[in-house]
Amino acid sequence: MGRPHDQPRGRSAAKLPRLAASLVCATLAFGGLFGCAKIEARDLIREGNTHYKNAQYVEAIKKYDAAEELEPDGVTLYWNRACAAESQVLKMKDPEEREKRREFADMALRDFKKWHANVETQTKEERAQVDEQMLNHRLALLNADERCDDLLEYWFSKHRDEPQEEVLYKVIARQYSECGDTANEDLWYVKRTEDFPDSVKAWHELAIRRFDPLFPDPDSGLPYTEEFPAAKRIEMADDVIRLLDKATSNDPKFRDAYVWRSMAYAQRQHARMIIDEPELPEEKIEAIEARKDAMASWRQTKAVCDLDELADCPPPPKVPEGACCPPPPLSPQEQADDAELERAVIEEMRVAEEAAKLAAQELADAEAAAKKKKKKRKKRNK
Repeated sequence: MGRPHDQPRGRSAAKLPRLAASLVCATLAFGGLFGCAKIEARDLIREGNTHYKNAQYVEAIKKYDAAEELEPDGVTLYWNRACAAESQVLKMKDPEEREKRREFADMALRDFKKWHANVETQTKEERAQVDEQMLNHRLALLNADERCDDLLEYWFSKHRDEPQEEVLYKVIARQYSECGDTANEDLWYVKRTEDFPDSVKAWHELAIRRFDPLFPDPDSGLPYTEEFPAAKRIEMADDVIRLLDKATSNDPKFRDAYVWRSMAYAQRQHARMIIDEPELPEEKIEAIEARKDAMASWRQTKAVCDLDELADCPPPPKVPEGACCPPPPLSPQEQADDAELERAVIEEMRVAEEAAKLAAQELADAEAAAKKKKKKRKKRNK
């Protein structure tokens, strides 16, 4: 937010109160030394600045309005009134104030534009600074006044001018978010991966966005969210893992991707329905899959350890000195036992499925034979 500037003061009236300044002004104006209107206008601007510093923005604007009637071509006036109007806009958060807020926003935009068109600059660097100030204030006002269409059109025009500027995709997505349009926000995150398939950050940031709903509620005390059923959480975690696989395929040393992928595998593990003593084949497979997820999560952690060049933690009860890489949740023997158990359970399920198919076929054949026999009996009775 900008600050108001004081107008240059006339030497003879610099330290006089406003009434005295008016008397001096009348005398001096007769001699052609100063313009009475200009002196009074600058006094009004200083009064407006005092109101501004006291956060009395509407009162400040009234003083600047009065000054404009006396000196309509003052560049500093435009800046000061624009700053006051902008500050008033930023104060007006109540939806019922929207119409009045729009009036102050229009005033600020109009005055910043006049200031920008008339302010004098000596170098290209100064002009560039003025242009940047103008743009920053314009965007801040459009955002504060919730002018989503205007803001989006501005960023779309930037995107048309610079189609290869990847950061604009994220800016446009964020703008949609601020406008409450989550569907188009997500679309631009996806579009970024389509237009920049080699961008590690594009895939990574989309993955983080997709992971966000999986974060557990801190007040629940649970390591997972209860907002979605288990099957949906597994589906969401799989999507995150797929996106992070794209990121590491572009850059195998991109550390953050392994961190988030470890979290995604952990969420998949928490979504498994585990019972203490599984009996059914499906229950046994679910327990095995949970342990697989635990190992997959650890492998991502191990990849981070390798990138950070951390040594493995010593076996308990020895206390590690400094940071180290935790051991895997399953020993090689436990992993081998799980693999053997999985093969046996899958074979058991295959045999049971074949038996079920055979039984179903036998039942169908029996029903068909019974129908055929019944049909023949009816034919004989006729």
